[in-house]
Amino acid sequence: MEIAFEPYKKVTFQSHLVYKSAEEFVNAIGMANPPGIPGQGRLNWANGVLFRFFNHIPSEALSKEMLSGHVVFDHIECAPMTTFVSELKIAERPLVSIYVVDVSKHVVFEPLTAWIKENLFK
Repeated sequence: MEIAFEPYKKVTFQSHLVYKSAEEFVNAIGMANPPGIPGQGRLNWANGVLFRFFNHIPSEALSKEMLSGHVVFDHIECAPMTTFVSELKIAERPLVSIYVVDVSKHVVFEPLTAWIKENLFK
């Protein structure tokens, strides 16, 4: 049996929204939840960057890009967050929890967040 690891060669995203802080980011997510109703969300963290991404609707063209080593995200939202925290709460929506996953060792997200930190957090 042959096993091969072929990392992606390129990551592209077509729009982004940068929040000033992790608090602003999670408040924007949490305020979409009605008061008094429990809710939860998930964000990712690496390189001091709290983020989430949105994919395009799957298509044959995107599948070909992926197979050629090119990841294409539709949209990325991010905020600086120096230290990893596994759960964030929203003061105005105490029943909403935002869980954070440390993806700092991920082969795509580690270099992506390094680029975000260098280029978008200015």
